[in-house]
Amino acid sequence: MFNREILIALAIFEALVLGLGFALSGNNYLMLLAAQVLLFAVFVAAWNIIGGLTGQLDLASSAYMALGGITTSLLWMKLNVPPLLGVFAGGAVAMGLAVLIGLPTFRFGVKEVWYALMTASLVVILNNLFRYTMGPWDFYLPSKWGLIYLRPRTYFELFLIIDVVLVIVILVNVYISNSKIGYYLRSIREDELASESIGIDTRSYKLRALAIYSFITGAAGFLQIVIYSSFSYRLFDTSQAISIAIMGIIGGLGSISGSIASAVIFRTLGEYLRSSLGGVFPGLDLLLYGIMLIIVGVLKPEGLAGLFNQIRRWLGK
Repeated sequence: MFNREILIALAIFEALVLGLGFALSGNNYLMLLAAQVLLFAVFVAAWNIIGGLTGQLDLASSAYMALGGITTSLLWMKLNVPPLLGVFAGGAVAMGLAVLIGLPTFRFGVKEVWYALMTASLVVILNNLFRYTMGPWDFYLPSKWGLIYLRPRTYFELFLIIDVVLVIVILVNVYISNSKIGYYLRSIREDELASESIGIDTRSYKLRALAIYSFITGAAGFLQIVIYSSFSYRLFDTSQAISIAIMGIIGGLGSISGSIASAVIFRTLGEYLRSSLGGVFPGLDLLLYGIMLIIVGVLKPEGLAGLFNQIRRWLGK
């Protein structure tokens, strides 16, 4: 399940991440930027379960992220539930919504572009629902001790917490990918009708993948709110959900290393372009994502994972 090669690769990745974290710990701005990039990688790695392994173009990640994060925040602010416990409730609420949507969706065979449109519309519906119920205001988190101190001097601590979450999500991906459910999910991705013909309960396994992905995204959503120190209806952001899916596709469907690499590389580049040229060319980071998606689709349809495999073959010669 977790062979030597995987553990060595994970150890090297962690050494690089922690080395970067210590190198940037003296600069609050860069530390916060690194935390945002790492959290984005968490969402892309979680999306890999439903989009990469299962082949379902889910565009509702920001809906689950926002719903889970807001649930955790309200439990903390209204009922004094520690965020360390509240994140499980946030994940459960997000998973409950996903399963509620997924049951009829998979039952009636909604898939491909129709599934993508339906999940994207979920983000828009929740955005408007929360805007009308919560109002247009921002709600700020209390500065007392919760999961972490919500002060700039603790950005390194936030970075470490997100790193731990990312490692957990990577291990979940590896476990699923190398287990029976992973083989079934890949079979569904390649040919759902053929999978049904050999006795795979496609609806059940797609629902399992959706539940795992939505729970992780909902639980990790609180960290997004911690970064902002506030939340509002604007967390239900269709552009972020699309960006997460694009990074998963560019990385290579089903590839854990590819999805992490694409999230880190292109999110970092996108944030740099937005901070340096965003005032002159607004939306430049999204334009970059679109261009890269076209290039990958034409030159390397299997994504960064295909490039990594090609490099590995060259080194092996």
